[in-house]
Amino acid sequence: MGKVLQIVVYVILILSGVSLFFANKLHDKRELLIDRTDELKRQIINLAKTIEEKDAEDAAAPEVNKDISEVTDREITNPEKQNVLEDYSMKLETANLPTFNLDSRESHETLGRYYLEENGEPVWENGKRVIGGKGTMQELLGRIVDRAKVQQGNLNKTRSELAKMRENFSSAINEVNKWKADERNVKKELKSTQEQVATLTKEKEDLNVKVASLTKEKKSLQEELDDQKDQVEKLNEEKMQVQEELANAQKSLKEMQERLKGKTDPASQLGGAAATAVSTLTAGIKGKIVSANNEYKFCIIEFSPDAMIEMLGENREKPLPMLEMKILRPGRDSAAGNLVTHAKLSQAVAGKNLVVAQILSDWDRADVVKGDEVFF
Repeated sequence: MGKVLQIVVYVILILSGVSLFFANKLHDKRELLIDRTDELKRQIINLAKTIEEKDAEDAAAPEVNKDISEVTDREITNPEKQNVLEDYSMKLETANLPTFNLDSRESHETLGRYYLEENGEPVWENGKRVIGGKGTMQELLGRIVDRAKVQQGNLNKTRSELAKMRENFSSAINEVNKWKADERNVKKELKSTQEQVATLTKEKEDLNVKVASLTKEKKSLQEELDDQKDQVEKLNEEKMQVQEELANAQKSLKEMQERLKGKTDPASQLGGAAATAVSTLTAGIKGKIVSANNEYKFCIIEFSPDAMIEMLGENREKPLPMLEMKILRPGRDSAAGNLVTHAKLSQAVAGKNLVVAQILSDWDRADVVKGDEVFF
């Protein structure tokens, strides 16, 4: 009996040692599980602070209408527009939404409640303790996971919206670059146009100055023309007077020729005076033709004052010498040079430097015109 008791004692001692060994090992494992669980709690609490507890409220995006009508030179009163933010979700822009806060004692207890309990007693189902349900760690972590999925969906949607915004932004940048290139061309054309306008303005100013000068010149010429018209009218009156005097002289000459027919040549009676006049008249241009009638073979000569004094004397008391003079036209190119014809003086106009002369047909080379020069 004593031996059996001794064996039992030894067995108990051995089992006690084994139990002590396993108890020590179990203690280490339990401490490891406790530390691991505490660390998981802390990290879950920290992770929950990054997860939004609820979504932002929906908000309508503002209208941003983009003109999509074609750019032409035609005026468009109501261009076609497109709202580029039509499908944009404004709630994605809401920042600093409230996150899960598990720092409370209740949240700590919930994280430590692995099994479902009611009234402090565990709940059994099908012979097993229920590990899920309201107020358990699984329920709290499930809510956090659900919100994390929603937040991930919002993040993916935000990324999608960012991609769309990047495309719209890139398209807008390309349009702006195209507009800037077009604007540079427009500014270049505008600068060229402004330079042309400046040139045309300068030309216009020059033309205005010329117009003013020409207007002034025209006015001066008009005044001169009016004076010339007055002179022409005056000369026409003188011409009519001379023609009338010439007709009277021709009539008187004809009557004198009829009376002197058969008597002494009147030219011989006037020879002494004519010879005296010829001997005192110097050679050169003496005057010019102011009127001519080539049909009736007479012309009116306007002599210079010196020539009139040479022919008629200082007081014009001498008789007009019946001299024959050459009529020349400067610049005339012919076989006879600048000679037009000869003319013989007939009668002086009283009080004027005008003399009526007879055109000698034998010397005709061309018709006598106004402006021809008289040479002796």
